[in-house]
Amino acid sequence: MHTDGNAPFVCIYRQAGMKFDNYANDYDSGWRGTKSARFYDDLIKTLEIKQGDSILDIGCGTGTVLKFISDRTNIKGFGIDLSPQMLEVAKEKNPNFDFTEGDCTNLPYENNSMDVVMTCMAYHHFADQRKFREEVYRVLKPDGMLYVCDPRFPWIVRAIFNATFKEAGFHSIKRNSMDFENSGFQVENIVKDLYVQVLTLKKITK
Repeated sequence: MHTDGNAPFVCIYRQAGMKFDNYANDYDSGWRGTKSARFYDDLIKTLEIKQGDSILDIGCGTGTVLKFISDRTNIKGFGIDLSPQMLEVAKEKNPNFDFTEGDCTNLPYENNSMDVVMTCMAYHHFADQRKFREEVYRVLKPDGMLYVCDPRFPWIVRAIFNATFKEAGFHSIKRNSMDFENSGFQVENIVKDLYVQVLTLKKITK
């Protein structure tokens, strides 16, 4: 991860990973897991997965979405998260998948290696969202798919959160769509409800 002008944000991002360590053991059964379940549901309804796909979940947490997919489809699963304790739970759920402790700006995967990349309830935490988009573009295969599920808030709520929590980066659907298009993705579909946005994006070969 770059440690230039974003150094304070990187530090906060790391601290967020440490904070989630404390939630790992009861995350799924507690209120945090219940809150996240709504986002998981919207993401899962949107996903298009084929047999044998290599799927990377960035900010995978306890591996809930990967578990849901693998119970229904034969996939090669990969997950990356900053919290080692969350990853331990993810490994218990998905013992045949490859989980790595790390961040989204330096993905330890080969170029053009993933069919699908997804991130749920994590994009707003990423201290360097531009670098995240670049790394996802790098690891996706040509025409590979990216799914980004994040909160959808009114502008005043986004402004308050973004001013108060420096690691947060909540954006409108329009802003997120423009950012990903500028990073080499094509918006294929947008799903939204009162609090959730799911962007389906395709990697366009430059």
